[in-house]
Amino acid sequence: MTEEFYTKAVVLDKEPDGEADSRVFLYTEAFGKIIGRATSARKIVSKLSAHLEPLNLIDIKIVQKNRFQIVDALKIAALPTNRETLAALNLVKELAPEGEPDLDLWGVLAGKNPDGEQILGVLGFDKKFASCGICGSASLKHFLIGDLIYSCPACFFKSGSPKSFVLK
Repeated sequence: MTEEFYTKAVVLDKEPDGEADSRVFLYTEAFGKIIGRATSARKIVSKLSAHLEPLNLIDIKIVQKNRFQIVDALKIAALPTNRETLAALNLVKELAPEGEPDLDLWGVLAGKNPDGEQILGVLGFDKKFASCGICGSASLKHFLIGDLIYSCPACFFKSGSPKSFVLK
């Protein structure tokens, strides 16, 4: 059975999938994080391609059969193009569970300037209640995405963790 849905979404990331298709990571208002396939999105004549760029807030039409297929998209607005916003969207891509909508997280993402520390707080990793997961220090500078812990500067360099979020 094929179902068709309309919702708003923030484009988190886009990756090549085959010769002309793309895998698009979205955080939607209705479904939370989903991964959709955009057929022929990498072709020069694709009308979807520009709308499915990271940092776009879009109205989207998706069809679900076995997986999500992106049928139509229209850019509503663009989030700020800076390193902080890209890092915040990467946190959502890496940490948010698939298919579980969270209206608090949606509110942060759909706002004018999503903040990574706010996103960590909504996802249950509030810095106010944290200490370094390695030594217990209160001087936090990094969130280690693979380990799901905060880290002080000294422990971060010892950890060698490839994926981290730098705190303000």
